[in-house]
Amino acid sequence: METRIRGRALLMANRGNFLARLSLGTLVLDGGMGTELMKRGLKQGESPENWILNNPDPIKAVHASYDAAGSEALYTCTFGANRVKLGKIGLAERAVEINISAVEIARSARKNSRYLVGSMGPTGELLEPYGDMEEDAAREAFAEQAKALAGAGVDAIVAETFSDPNEIAIAIKAARDAGDVAVLATMTFEKGRTMMGATPEKAAEVMLSAGADAVGANCGTGPAELVEVIKRMRAAFPKAILIAKPNAGMPVLEGGRTVYPLNPDDFGKQVKILRDLGVTVVGGCCGTNPEHIVALR
Repeated sequence: METRIRGRALLMANRGNFLARLSLGTLVLDGGMGTELMKRGLKQGESPENWILNNPDPIKAVHASYDAAGSEALYTCTFGANRVKLGKIGLAERAVEINISAVEIARSARKNSRYLVGSMGPTGELLEPYGDMEEDAAREAFAEQAKALAGAGVDAIVAETFSDPNEIAIAIKAARDAGDVAVLATMTFEKGRTMMGATPEKAAEVMLSAGADAVGANCGTGPAELVEVIKRMRAAFPKAILIAKPNAGMPVLEGGRTVYPLNPDDFGKQVKILRDLGVTVVGGCCGTNPEHIVALR
């Protein structure tokens, strides 16, 4: 309770401070979390959120490595920490505890990074009528997670790696209602559309209308494949703050192992192209590591 009260006291200026920083120029985020934890022993299919409770040191080490690489903002290890997804590993009732603990782990790792960003990913279920997930259930799950993250004192909340515009709108509104934090939102695109068929223009419209302060794309592909997505978002919304957090290229299988082919130097060069198109919030997703962030800077 004390952590939540202290965090809430800090929220009075969090959103304004974060948005003021965005107006000053490029903000460098961190890189991949899951792929870095796999290097530290996380098994394929194992939930990183389970490590928050049972094995926090590797998570702290990943945060610290990005802090040292020059990331100005660190994403918390809470991508799958909503009660719907946690329910699949028997941890639904510990959702609040997991999110608060993840913020504390990230905070304890930073020495130079100025901002903490609470990560919220999709539920992993399809909303009605395409699936069985009711909107009220999704809304409750995102609201619980967003309030926990905001209460723990993050500077911003990001809804990331969504494909369904309706689901990300619910997540954004939950983050907006959670407290005075900035709200970021990114969707995943392949060949110019999300898996649910949303175009860059439609995705940006939904995210901005739902209350996101900055919007863009993450995961899915490498930086070069996001050029057209970013161009179309910029053309549709010339004044929007744009985010790009791409993978280190398209993953390929080599010897039964997933490999991301884009080396740090090429990653940095390709992200610069996105920056030249007007992206001001940049980072890396799957397959990127601290060396990619150094090159990006």
